[in-house]
Amino acid sequence: MFPYRELAGERKFRCTDCGRVKRVKYVPVSDLCRRCAARKVAEAKRSVPSIPMALAENLVVTKAVEKRLRKKAQSDIPPTRAEKLGDLISEWCILVFWASAYFVSHAIFPVYSGLFWWVLLVWAAGGPLAVMYAVDLLLAKPRKERTERIAVRLTELAEARKRVMEEAVRFYSSPEWIVIRKQVIEEEGRVCAECGKRIKNDIDITVDHKRPRSKYPDIALDRENLRVLCRTCNSKKGARLPDW
Repeated sequence: MFPYRELAGERKFRCTDCGRVKRVKYVPVSDLCRRCAARKVAEAKRSVPSIPMALAENLVVTKAVEKRLRKKAQSDIPPTRAEKLGDLISEWCILVFWASAYFVSHAIFPVYSGLFWWVLLVWAAGGPLAVMYAVDLLLAKPRKERTERIAVRLTELAEARKRVMEEAVRFYSSPEWIVIRKQVIEEEGRVCAECGKRIKNDIDITVDHKRPRSKYPDIALDRENLRVLCRTCNSKKGARLPDW
């Protein structure tokens, strides 16, 4: 995970991330406690490089977003029955040809003769390839049409996402939101309403909508619908309704 160094007579250690003082025998070179070091490693594994991808003119998303939207587009446009049947045939034809290779070769030539092995090899290897090639030829047109429809749907989802993000930027930069956010923080203080911990850094203070703004836009500026959350609890909640 992280390399550790032994303390030179010291037994207390303060983590540079969470600030907790702990009694330890070994301290990480990165000056992180074991819990924070494990969290950093997990975050590094989950993170995906933000590689930009242009889907259309003035429409650019990261590779991770494109992957998520493409999965949604593929679920919105499922394969046809012919495509599902073709995929099923392609998957099972190998097993069918391998299982019947011995019996077909034995029916044509005596067992263990030279031609017997040639027929067995051709039937077991060439048969599945021929079937899969025929399936690909028959399904080339419907697969191409589905790919084109998925590309169109992907662009539609990306455009809808762009509109939502632009609307969110306008809302969270509006004077009304800035005023109500400041009011909520002053009234409730720097304590998370979910976990009860005091929020030290300004960047970790968030004002959460109890009922998500995406689902209830009419009460987005309602004081009763707002509360202070730390960034971690706000991220866990997402657009879900609270459990109360």
